[in-house]
Amino acid sequence: MKKKAVALLLALSLLVSALPGCAPAGEEPPAATTGAPVESEPPASREPLDYSGHDDPHEADYVTKLIDLDALGDGKAHWAMETDPWEMSGKTPGWSGVFKYDLRSCDASGEDLSVISDLNDISFNSRTVWPDVLPEGFSPKEILEFNKNPGLSVRDLHRQGFTGKGVGVAIIDQGLYTGHEEYAENLKTYELIHGAPEPRMHGPAVASIAVGKTVGVAPEADLYYINTFHSHVVNGVSEGDSSIVADCILRVCEINQHLPPEGKIRVISISLGFVEDDPGFEEVKDAIRQADEQGILVLSVSTERFYPLELRGLSRGYFDDPDDPASYRIAYWLDQRASYISPSKVCVPMGSRTYAATSGAHDYELSYSGGMSWAVPWLAGFYALCCQAKPEITPAEFIELIKDTVQVVQPPSGGKLNVIDPKAAIARLTG
Repeated sequence: MKKKAVALLLALSLLVSALPGCAPAGEEPPAATTGAPVESEPPASREPLDYSGHDDPHEADYVTKLIDLDALGDGKAHWAMETDPWEMSGKTPGWSGVFKYDLRSCDASGEDLSVISDLNDISFNSRTVWPDVLPEGFSPKEILEFNKNPGLSVRDLHRQGFTGKGVGVAIIDQGLYTGHEEYAENLKTYELIHGAPEPRMHGPAVASIAVGKTVGVAPEADLYYINTFHSHVVNGVSEGDSSIVADCILRVCEINQHLPPEGKIRVISISLGFVEDDPGFEEVKDAIRQADEQGILVLSVSTERFYPLELRGLSRGYFDDPDDPASYRIAYWLDQRASYISPSKVCVPMGSRTYAATSGAHDYELSYSGGMSWAVPWLAGFYALCCQAKPEITPAEFIELIKDTVQVVQPPSGGKLNVIDPKAAIARLTG
């Protein structure tokens, strides 16, 4: 029960900070493209990161497990551990804030969905049990499949060969289910730094949005993943400690130094926000500086605090065309008449994204709201496409590129939006 409570606090803290076919347990995940995953421990001489001094009654629940970086050149994937599927249990249908009418992993067979006035309010996954009678036009399987599309004609770029192949994408987030079909073959390293061993919803979601085979923006990019819990739980309250995230960024830099020149990590995706009075903010700032020295772009919910770029996420209805820029609008919890057209703002898809679920290798989940947590890995994936198109591109050049090639969209609610134009950006790089 204690571990479940900690995991719930972890998931809620990540979601709040980001807002403004099943494999049986124990089944081996699909082999990585360059060989089956190898569980490896760091050599005895390597000093592990030590958080034992933290004043947190749950500190024993957090784990640090690192791989042997000297083994990275053997052509295999290296995971500090594998994780089994995890499913939310004991859930009942009902309204729940971020997920609105939440039917994820619920038995909804007795529900009358005709009372739901807006079908976008329904969050669900592959494990939802549906009533015999569904609202007209509401086909859960078709909706899940339709919303796998990363949007804005990114799949046209995939067909042209821009898939992120040979580019490294690092993600720092909560526990990952390592066996999901969307990214198991992309997953080159998996480590834990002050992380809870069990997978949680957030990790598979951001990983699949960035590099998923059918969901992702960069389906052939290499994935380097660090599972972390960036907070301490004190008196039942989660208190952020950004210095833990800084440790993770520096670890990515260390991993990158052991990779061959043709397969370097080019971007880190962190679906968290930072403010200057956060404990550890200066450590994060310095770690991002060190990443920049290696040519690594670090994207977060607070990207504007470190780069001349204000990243914004946009919503879209379940039934609206993901490839049509006119389908996108400001997130429902913000002023619908606002404009995002200042030169520093760039908007990317965020809401109504199907993403990998923790409950099984072939399971998926969908919610309308999204949150900036989904916008960050989307842009990280697109940077991987740009790095493939022009390997010498720098983070500064990328930022200017996407700002210079935005398309201005005016949604029906009013205002104007600077929406990223993936095809125009790639065309400029390759023209």
